[in-house]
Amino acid sequence: AFIASRTRLAMSAFAAPAAACRVVSPVGRPTRRAPSVVARAATLRGSPDATLSKDNSITSDDVSSWSEIDSQIAVLCASNLGDSSVNGRIFALTELGVNKTYEALDDITVVDVYQAAYEGSLDECTTIIDVHLRLVAECIIKENVELVHSVYEKFRRMPPMLQKSSLVATAAVAEAGLLYIKEEYDLIEAIMRDDVSSPDTGDDAKLEYEKVSIIIEYIDKVIAAVHEEKGEKDGEMQSKGVVITVETIDAPMVQPPSGAM
Repeated sequence: AFIASRTRLAMSAFAAPAAACRVVSPVGRPTRRAPSVVARAATLRGSPDATLSKDNSITSDDVSSWSEIDSQIAVLCASNLGDSSVNGRIFALTELGVNKTYEALDDITVVDVYQAAYEGSLDECTTIIDVHLRLVAECIIKENVELVHSVYEKFRRMPPMLQKSSLVATAAVAEAGLLYIKEEYDLIEAIMRDDVSSPDTGDDAKLEYEKVSIIIEYIDKVIAAVHEEKGEKDGEMQSKGVVITVETIDAPMVQPPSGAM
């Protein structure tokens, strides 16, 4: 299975000296499904002529694939043999994958946010969430979020009105998906927090806590970088744009900026 091969990849890089880092494989994780081929049929609500394409939306090609991320993990392992300080990052990276994308798509709130912003199939929703999860993984590898700003540079090449509406719609779906994924780790962190500092806590539990903390940290950092790209500060938009709201499950709305209609 693909997920097993990723874990073996990380494990093999740490197998040489006894002092080398050790990665513990999570048990019972499902085999990853390959992401579906995206049929670019979706359009932005409020911009029915703006059929999504590689020129006006974030696509899978804008970031590294999961296979390419696996190669980056292998390099990280090989270049840090014997350095236990990278254990948490390696363990966090083997946790992330397209299976987490599909978990987010099972949440009705994530789907509602997408349907408030887009009209069409859920293929685009899958792409947005998976791309941002891959961004989280690459940011963990690089230990910064500069890649988020590089990827969002695409929006600055669009016409002004489409730029803002496409950026805000993408950011809303990405944030909903990442927050849903983060909820699981927030819960685990809260449960483990008091026990992890105990002298009786084993190394495996400490590594699990470090893994969870790193995933939480970088999801928060990626979301913060996306907010910065939107022009948002302290939860407030600093410039006018499309505001996406979901009032009920059955009545998602997109509110255009004043004077746009």
